[in-house]
Order: sequence, then structure tokens, then C-alpha cells
Amino acid sequence: MAPTTSDAPGDDGRDSPPDDGFRIERRTIQGREALVHRRPDEVFVEWRAGQPVYFGVRLGDRLKDADSDVSSPRIAEWTVTEISPTRIVGEHVDSGERREFDRARLERGLVVGNYATNLSEFARVAVHAIGDWGEYDPDAADSSRVYRGRPYLTVVAYGNNGRKYGLRYRYVDEGSAEAVTLWEEDTAVDALDEELRNQLFSTVESALAAEGYAVE
Repeated sequence: MAPTTSDAPGDDGRDSPPDDGFRIERRTIQGREALVHRRPDEVFVEWRAGQPVYFGVRLGDRLKDADSDVSSPRIAEWTVTEISPTRIVGEHVDSGERREFDRARLERGLVVGNYATNLSEFARVAVHAIGDWGEYDPDAADSSRVYRGRPYLTVVAYGNNGRKYGLRYRYVDEGSAEAVTLWEEDTAVDALDEELRNQLFSTVESALAAEGYAVE
């Protein structure tokens, strides 16, 4: 469905009207355009329209009274138990106290850092081929020639917490752009627990397969 423009809250914080179906709203947040997906059972905000960075919240995720996905006894956390077109309901992880959040203000708050959510999915993956075998020559001495070094793939997975996770893959066979193997990973990837690492690599390998690469 094509995006639609509405009078949803931007920096003025006005409430958005109830919504019975999916559509996309354009809002201005801190002087930049954001796309807010009006999904009835999920919060999904694209920060900086046209870029893959996003914030997402589903049932069972946690909301944190903080500007990033961190844990501390001083930071209040709520488990999301209800999502509607106008509100989000959370249950405090310690006291069990119920709290209602205005959906539009929460969507904005995720972007500006008033709230954070835990990492629970990687909904977007970008794959970029760096270099080209046709221009690769490790013995090149002529400075007039284009030399980019050994080609490789860089992969960036974007989490629902607004952060990105980078990986690099080498080609297995010289001259071939088919089979690849993991080469390096960002420190953010290395810090993931086993469950999230498995989810990340499963998502990335599916994206690579869709692009015609075989991971070994």
C-alpha cells in the first residue's frame, strides 16, 4: 500500500487518530523525516526515511526507561502485553505494575532516546559486494590501474533496537563470486548471546542465499 500523509504527531507531540488498518505515516522528528508503520499489533518506525535503521516493538518485548538497550537496577523495564492503534500496555518486570503508554509519544520516544527496547529481531539486512575479481591483481605495480584488493562481501543486519550489526565474508574460491565464508564480525556481533547470534546468522544466511551466495 502506498504511503499516506497524515497529521500524526511530530515534534509538536499531537495525538494521532485511531487506525483500523495498516498504512504508513510521515512524521518529522528532530527535523528529519521518519516513516511510522501503522501496524495494529506492532510498533515499527523507520528513522530517517530511505535508510534501513528502524525501531520495532512486539508483544513480549521490553520497553526501557533509557536511551539505549542496557540493563540496570535503576532502569525501569516493562514487558509489552498489549499493542493497540493508540496505546501500548506494559507490565513492570519487578513490581508487575501495569502502565499505559501513548503509542504516538512512544514511537517518537524510541527515536529521540526517551525509551529503548531490547534486541529481539533483525528485520532488515543489506548485502554489498566490495571490489571486483576483474580488477583484482595482487602483483599490480602500475599505479594507473584500478586496484581494490581482494573482493569480499560486507553484510549489515539492522536490529529492532535501532542498532546495526556488521559482518564480512570472503569468497571461498579466487575468481568466483558464489561460495562465501565468514571472515570478520563487528564487536556488536561478538557481544550477542548465543540465541541472538544464531538468529542473526540464520537471517543473514537467508539474505545471502536470496542474493545468490552459498555460505560455507
